[in-house]
Amino acid sequence: MKRNWFRSPTHDSSRSLDIVRVLVAFILITHPVYALLHSANIRGFGHLLESHHIPFGVGLAWAVMLLQAACSLALLARSLVVPACVGHIFVLGMGIWLVHAPKWRTVGLEDGDHHPGAEFSTLLIACMVGILWAHWRGEGDISSLPEHEDLSARPGLEVVRLAAAIILMIHPIGALRGGLRDPTGLNDLGHYFSSIGFPFGVPLVWGAMFLQIVSSLALIARRLVVPACLGHFLVLGTGIWLFHAPHWFVIGPNNVVGPGKEGVEYSVLLIACFFSVLLAYWPRSGRVNTFQTQEHIG
Repeated sequence: MKRNWFRSPTHDSSRSLDIVRVLVAFILITHPVYALLHSANIRGFGHLLESHHIPFGVGLAWAVMLLQAACSLALLARSLVVPACVGHIFVLGMGIWLVHAPKWRTVGLEDGDHHPGAEFSTLLIACMVGILWAHWRGEGDISSLPEHEDLSARPGLEVVRLAAAIILMIHPIGALRGGLRDPTGLNDLGHYFSSIGFPFGVPLVWGAMFLQIVSSLALIARRLVVPACLGHFLVLGTGIWLFHAPHWFVIGPNNVVGPGKEGVEYSVLLIACFFSVLLAYWPRSGRVNTFQTQEHIG
């Protein structure tokens, strides 16, 4: 049987969702680990909570850091996954409410804007919802067959696919809307690309915007999923190389712990989401088993 690159059923969804689970846990645990090594940041976080009239701000900040660390370790160990997801969703949701909303963008902020928005936390919550969905009924059930685990994991992976595609698509849509009104910003970025050796810098930047939109639409429609993921890898990897590395944290100490300088953690999360989707949708040649056929929808 030939590989169907246009439209293929998912397979090994449990493995793909495990990649998301481990990577999300690693990303989230870096924040409390940094905080524990730099206690002044926790005190600053506590003062931020007190500025919102939340009592015992510093003590609560310590509790939040310890909760995040415990939940991340539980996710890494694949133990108590459901409570760990609920704990993270609660902390991230409170962060959006107290700090990030109503702003949306986390990276690509205008000069002088040090108030990152909610998109990074929203994607983390979406990943948690997907993991929670897959583990809600099977928590503690070690007798589940791998095929049944894949069937229960597939809806959770679909949450990750849709959330990553939609959240990422907002960036190029906003850039193109602004660029059509005033192309100076995108053209300046293109001139920068030309100055560091890229040919046709301005068309390249505009093409990257359209590539991200087309790739996200393909992911949403579940068509050409593998090429769409590869397109996102190209853009995100270039962004890490040129703009985000070597810094890790994307959010600065005035908002949450971590020396934020628009680092790589958000892009790494997006790449992990798309990589997990790519693995699940990579076409297989040969016969497809019954469970894989059941996983194919539409």
